Amino acid sequence: MMKTLLVAAALLGLCIGCATMKPEAAGSLQIDCNVSEAAVLLDDDLVGRAGELKKQAKSVRPGFYRVEIRHPGYYPYFTEINVAEGGAAAVKAELHPLLD
Repeated sequence: MMKTLLVAAALLGLCIGCATMKPEAAGSLQIDCNVSEAAVLLDDDLVGRAGELKKQAKSVRPGFYRVEIRHPGYYPYFTEINVAEGGAAAVKAELHPLLD
């Protein structure tokens, strides 16, 4: 009986704790790049093509990110961004062709 009561109290505490937690508001990332087919990576994870992320911003969790934009035949572009909760980040990148 006592064990059941303790388990019930623990579950109730978890439910109340979860109900009062405020969910993080997602932020957004928009890319403006001269090479629309360039790959966009956040912390080494592919998130899309530059042209797609220019038309429609990518929803991202708040936080600090390393952004890389790359395409064969061009020098890669790197930057770092900090996306605030509910905020937006925009990256404007110009890729330069590799020299022969």
